[in-house]
Amino acid sequence: MLRAHPIEALGSFELLEKEDYLLSESFASSGVVRPLTLPKSNVLKYRFTDGPWICLRPSGTEPKFKIYYSANAQKEEDAAEKLKN
Repeated sequence: MLRAHPIEALGSFELLEKEDYLLSESFASSGVVRPLTLPKSNVLKYRFTDGPWICLRPSGTEPKFKIYYSANAQKEEDAAEKLKN
């Protein structure tokens, strides 16, 4: 479903790049496509303006998917605020 309807923004952050490890390709919002060299896997990673990213993959043992995320800032409080947005 996420491949058919890709994420275009995360709160106030705009999408910069989508990495599709099943296709072994990275798609930049500028239209540039580049190969990924890591092993193929059913994983999608989205990078956004101002540094945050999310990574989504199905669980190997349960009928759900797992979400990993990151937000960077000079102060821990500022990073936490980014995660709220």
